[in-house]
Order: sequence, then structure tokens, then C-alpha cells
Amino acid sequence: MTIEEIKNLEIKKITNKDCACFLWVTDSHLKEGIEILECWGFKYKTVAFNWIKKTPKGETYVNFAPWTLKSSEICLLGIKGNMGQYKKSRNVRQLVLAIRTAHSQKPEEVRKRIEELFGDINRLELFAREKTENWDVWGNEVESGIKL
Repeated sequence: MTIEEIKNLEIKKITNKDCACFLWVTDSHLKEGIEILECWGFKYKTVAFNWIKKTPKGETYVNFAPWTLKSSEICLLGIKGNMGQYKKSRNVRQLVLAIRTAHSQKPEEVRKRIEELFGDINRLELFAREKTENWDVWGNEVESGIKL
């Protein structure tokens, strides 16, 4: 999808007035990531997670890029409404050291940390690659539980 197509997804229609959005971006698309959050009705708060990609042997994974070699991906946090009332933990760490698997597949560890942060509330993964227990999913690689 193009950035404009992503911005135009009707996320406002499927989210609650109190809601958090965790949005994965590469550093070269940071500006677009914040714009997407805003188009979807969220206020950018922070970088929630910084994933340092590891190889199965435990070495740091490296992607070639125009300026510097890349080894990490960031996940932005946007909030609408009062998500502070749902916060369950103050011990969720930002740094994630996890093995890079399939292209675009994110580490399960991050889902666990989101669950730790907010507890047992409704959760939706957009652009999901697989069904995750206790999460609704939407994407072209998985049987979606919602319509957009």
C-alpha cells in the first residue's frame, strides 16, 4: 500500500475513544509514521520499542541502506483519549533483542509487552502475518477478524 492508502484506512471507525496505537516504522519513514498516527486520530507520544534485530547465531543483523547499515526498527506509540487508566505496568522495557525471522514479521516479545503494559483489553494487529491468541487481526496474509 502507498502511504496515502494507509493514511486513508478508516481506523477511526474501528477504534475506541480511549486507544493506543503501536506503529512499526523504519527510521527513514519516521515522519510518515507520525503523519499516519495523526491521520488515524492519535497523538504521537514516544518510541515504545526499539527492536535490535539478531541472527539465529546471536549476532546483530545488518541491512544495507543508503547512509548507514541498519540493525534496528522502531515502534511508535500514539494515544487518543485517556489510556493512562488502562496502564497496568511501569516495568515494560523499550529495548527488544530478538531474532529477525520472515520479512516484516515482528517479534512475539513485543505483543507480550503490549499485553503487560495494558492488560486484558481489546487488541487489533493491522497488517498481521498470522493469528495471535487474544488479538483480532487484519491483513492480506491472514483470515481477518474485522473489515476495513
